[in-house]
Amino acid sequence: MDPRAPAVERAHFEGVASRRPELYWADRTAAGRRRRQIRAGLIARVAAPGGAGTMLEIGCGNAEYTEPLSRHTGATVVAIDIVPAVLARVRPSVAANVRLTCADIERLPFATGSFDAVVGNAVLHHLRLDRALPELLRVLRPGGRLCFAEPNMLNPQVFLERNVGFIGRMLDNSPGETAFVRWSLRRRLATLGLADVEIRPFDFLYPLTPARLVPIVERAGRLLERTPGLREIAGSLLVSARKA
Repeated sequence: MDPRAPAVERAHFEGVASRRPELYWADRTAAGRRRRQIRAGLIARVAAPGGAGTMLEIGCGNAEYTEPLSRHTGATVVAIDIVPAVLARVRPSVAANVRLTCADIERLPFATGSFDAVVGNAVLHHLRLDRALPELLRVLRPGGRLCFAEPNMLNPQVFLERNVGFIGRMLDNSPGETAFVRWSLRRRLATLGLADVEIRPFDFLYPLTPARLVPIVERAGRLLERTPGLREIAGSLLVSARKA
C-alpha cells in the first residue's frame, strides 16, 4: 500500500495517540509550545489578513492550532482529522466557533467553494499531493487563500529524519512523510494555477531549547530568517498562495 495513503496515516496516528497524549515530540517542551504560538499567529495573519468568514483547518490532530486560529481570525473554523479517537478526546474543549469533523482529505465532505481559507500545520508533507491539493482547491472559494507551515528539507535535522529510517522511527514519523524544498514546491503550486505563491523559510527555535533561553533564541532566529543563505536551513517553510 502507498505509505502516504490515508489508511496508513490513520493507522500510524492511532498508534501514536494510544501511547501518549502528544502526537508530536516537539509539543512536549516550553520551546515547542512557543513555536506553536508563533506558527498559529503567522498562519492566521497570512491566510486571513482581514479576518475570514469560514476557515478549513486540515490535519488538526489535538486541535492545538484550532483555538488560536479561531481567536486570531474570528472565523468559523472547521477542523478535520482522519483519526476519530483524537477528535473525540478534544471535542469537549473546543470553542463555540469551531466544528470538528472526521474526514479524508482526498474526499472532503464539503461543497465546492465552501471556505474563505484553507490552512494547516505540518500536514501537506504527509499527503499524496496529486490527490489532496485538487480537493483543497475545490472547497476553497475563488480569491481564497491557502497557508501552511511545513518542514524544510534543507534543514539538517529534517533531512536526517526524512532520509535515515531509524531516526524517523525514533521520532514517530509516519511511514510516508517527507519534507519540501521551497523552489520545487513553489513550481508545483504554480502549475495548479495558484496566484501569489510565496514560500519563505522560518523557524530557528529548536524544540529542545531550555525554557530560559527561548526569548534569546527567538530573537536570534528572527535575524537569521532575514539573512540570505543562512535562512535556507531554517526548520520550516511558510507556504501561502491565493486561488485565482
